[in-house]
Amino acid sequence: MIAPLAFAQTRTTKTRQATTTQPVITPATTQMTTAAVAVGTVTAFTPPQTTVTPPSPIVVQSSPDAKAMSYVLARKVRYVDKDGRAIDPHLIRAGTRVHLDFDRRGAVKRVLVVERE
Repeated sequence: MIAPLAFAQTRTTKTRQATTTQPVITPATTQMTTAAVAVGTVTAFTPPQTTVTPPSPIVVQSSPDAKAMSYVLARKVRYVDKDGRAIDPHLIRAGTRVHLDFDRRGAVKRVLVVERE
């Protein structure tokens, strides 16, 4: 019984790994914060078209010499004016001054329009 096992052949297989170069794609910096408030001027924002698609981030610049930051929006975001009345998110454009409130996970839960362009 031992003889057949002693003469068994082993096969070594070499595999060749092909390398391909692909362009490096760097995503935009998205800020998630645990701060309660952020105030700044909107530089880019695309309001959600439907409630099914996730909203795109809102890009806000806190001051002219600061770098603009992209903030993640929560699933349900309230858009309000300075009096607390609900507004259409399509009214928010580049140049609009906003105040952002965040949930516990760091996503924007409320966009308060302080001043329109």
